Amino acid sequence: MNFPDAMKAYIFWSVHEDLFHRVALHLRDRGVSAFTGFAWGINQERAVVGRGVDYESMLVFTRDILPKANDGEAPDLEWLVRRERELGVSIQRMLNAERHLLEGRSFEEIMRLAEVALREIATSLDRLRPDFIFSEDVSCFHSYAHLVLARERGIPFWCIGTGRLPHRVSVYREGPEHWERFERAFAEISTNGMTAGQRQAAEQYVTEFRDRPARPTGMGTRAKRPKVEWNDVSRIRGAAVRYFGDREDPTAIGPLEAVQRRLTRLARVAAADARRVFEQPVANERYVLYPVHYQPEASTLVQAPMYLDQIALLRAIAASLPIGVRLYVKEHVSNRGRRPLSFYDAIRAIPAVRLLSPDEDTWRLIRGAAAVAVITGTVGWEGLLFGKPVITFGNIFFNLHPSVYRGRERPLDRWYEMFQDATGPTHAHDHEATLAMVAALQRASYPGFVANPSSFPEALEPSNVRELADALAHEIGLPEAR
Repeated sequence: MNFPDAMKAYIFWSVHEDLFHRVALHLRDRGVSAFTGFAWGINQERAVVGRGVDYESMLVFTRDILPKANDGEAPDLEWLVRRERELGVSIQRMLNAERHLLEGRSFEEIMRLAEVALREIATSLDRLRPDFIFSEDVSCFHSYAHLVLARERGIPFWCIGTGRLPHRVSVYREGPEHWERFERAFAEISTNGMTAGQRQAAEQYVTEFRDRPARPTGMGTRAKRPKVEWNDVSRIRGAAVRYFGDREDPTAIGPLEAVQRRLTRLARVAAADARRVFEQPVANERYVLYPVHYQPEASTLVQAPMYLDQIALLRAIAASLPIGVRLYVKEHVSNRGRRPLSFYDAIRAIPAVRLLSPDEDTWRLIRGAAAVAVITGTVGWEGLLFGKPVITFGNIFFNLHPSVYRGRERPLDRWYEMFQDATGPTHAHDHEATLAMVAALQRASYPGFVANPSSFPEALEPSNVRELADALAHEIGLPEAR
């Protein structure tokens, strides 16, 4: 492949400025000579400049977009209508992915924000003319806007996200949860069959997972019961530095708010224990397992925007279950204390539901389930590994599995038939497809681990940074390090 003499990378930092800056240092040794990007605030921009890479005139949200979005001008709706048609996407759906900026804004103010962001990002891309963009998974309106505007200009937008296997990442460019490398590998393996080596490796992985299932990379940290710890002080100090560096940064949290959130979370955990809001599984009871999804997250905001109201979804599922099947709703370990008790009260009010603690053994529940229902969650993938019927409602890679029931493709008033088929004797799990999917993941993913270093400092280990840079460079087609 021929490369230009001066390649330019554009980085959408998200909250990974320290990690992605270190990746940029490696890419510089692979032929990328110029860098720029999108930062949420001045403080984030300062965190990467002057550290071995010259970043050319980055686009900063609080400096270049927010003042114009808050100028009180009416949105140009005709322009937005035209751009929506030209881009071929739903701008409302893109806005639905935003987790920070919509609260407290009127409809007109939200439309003005969308207009300004689309104009300024397009202007930035036209002025800087990067050869490629890279970031984590698309997870908010502004990363979504970068994706569609880059696509319009023929600029590859590379995402680095979980590879769904331990310490593996997927690198892709076709949009949210569209892993083209995996999809090609799965199609090829499904058509031509597995080699002896691929089959052995896939069988070994499935067998070992069933015997000794392991949490997804980083989940051990999230599973810890919240308590007051010494590292809370450093976290609050870090929050203060970021907040006072640029108070308009939507990803920054003031130190008082950080303390209040922590105390509220601890109080909610104690209150849930005192009120005994969680039940126990009942021996020999047939059930569909539903794991509560952590929110707000791209797994629902981007991949399943029509299913953000989990209580409404649980009511619909419960109303669709055959007689004799209960709905076991297990709280997510990361959700401890993050939700008000009213959330649990609403779930417990659904007659078919048993609300289970985050401490319940997920894999024991999967083994005993008649079926597993998820929006997009990892428990759905684990259900397939255990050979269980799986129902999904969002856009997720394992929807390609022929044994998956894709609820979003069926009318709501026909869900009863779907759950009857999934929990009944006619369901037949396609184990060969599971092996093919594992083999495709093993072939299409790369070593590495992407996470917010403030919570997962191991992401900054030099070996991990090198693996991420190598994965990205290989997918882009960059030359070997000089």
